[in-house]
Amino acid sequence: MLKILENIVKNVASKPYTSKYPFTPYQHFPGTRADVTFDGTKCILCGLCERSCPADCIAVHKEETTIEYLNTQCIRCGYCVRVCPTNAISQNEVYTKPSREKLTVYTLVTNENAPIIKKRKAEAAKKAGEAKKD
Repeated sequence: MLKILENIVKNVASKPYTSKYPFTPYQHFPGTRADVTFDGTKCILCGLCERSCPADCIAVHKEETTIEYLNTQCIRCGYCVRVCPTNAISQNEVYTKPSREKLTVYTLVTNENAPIIKKRKAEAAKKAGEAKKD
């Protein structure tokens, strides 16, 4: 019984071990992997991120030049960040707030070096050249 009272007095007199979360912002540990962001100006639509994703939360639509990312399905493993050859994918320490709705993020790729965009521009230039000849 005395050990319990000793423990109670010790805990009352000492600082709390938990953080005061609503009043002070939560500090993440260094190296925390949170939300994934895509940079459409660097992406070349190679599809390596889609193939390496174990959760199948990334879909690369080459014809529409968009990337579809299901944020609520992502397991934050970081494989997509590691395999991206152009560093178009990054992972930050900011989490999305919990929600009951599925969050899908669409990123439009505008990189001029993407093969599909180069092909479209070449076809458009070829059609424009043929139109001028006629």
